[in-house]
Amino acid sequence: MKTHSPLRAGFDLARAGNFPSVASNVLAALVLSDSAGGGFPAPAVFGGAVLAGCLVYAGGATFNDVFDAGFDAKHRPGRAIPSGVISRGAAGILAGMEMLLGLALLVWLGASPLLAAALAATILAYDWIHKRWLGSVVLMAGCRVFLALTVASLPGHAQLPALNTWVAALFVYIVALSLIARWEYKPGAPAAKLGRAVGQLLAFIPLVDAAALAWVGAWGPALACVIAVPLGKVAQRLAAAT
Repeated sequence: MKTHSPLRAGFDLARAGNFPSVASNVLAALVLSDSAGGGFPAPAVFGGAVLAGCLVYAGGATFNDVFDAGFDAKHRPGRAIPSGVISRGAAGILAGMEMLLGLALLVWLGASPLLAAALAATILAYDWIHKRWLGSVVLMAGCRVFLALTVASLPGHAQLPALNTWVAALFVYIVALSLIARWEYKPGAPAAKLGRAVGQLLAFIPLVDAAALAWVGAWGPALACVIAVPLGKVAQRLAAAT
């Protein structure tokens, strides 16, 4: 994807096309960890957690391009860093600010500092090693899992059985998605077709959330997650998702 402006570069680096699925994950984590019932969380808590989750996601995605700058220069020259829209150093600073702000907001809201640290470590480990280790798909799934668990550690929430079942399903889905994504740049692979498939699978992540919420009778939040699917497809037309 050709990036044309610094603002667009920031959104593309952040993979903002995936923000609706991050918001859906946060909603599912809050509802499935709430022992008081399956209703919508308080707006302030939900809004703060979504903002924090998107900031952490943005930081991790931006760091991904910082670590992959050499690979992208050869295989994806239209991306923000190799095309010269933003320098690698500036992108690294942006990534660090996004991630630190997101993590700080989660902890300020009352999330476990230990889980927040595990989330950051998993993201950075994935960004550093994913091009060299097939097993990094487990780390990719772990990023979403640790975000969910960190959100579920907010005051008044707990790791309930429904939460753990959903987290397991989300983990399997992301591992499968990541394995498909790894084929995109293999010699002879149908890159365009695989890229479209990965984009669709990313947009469909909220359906995993919706299914788990419907299972516990949280129909309102489940519907909100279903709505996140078309919102994700719109977001992917405005900013990069892969």
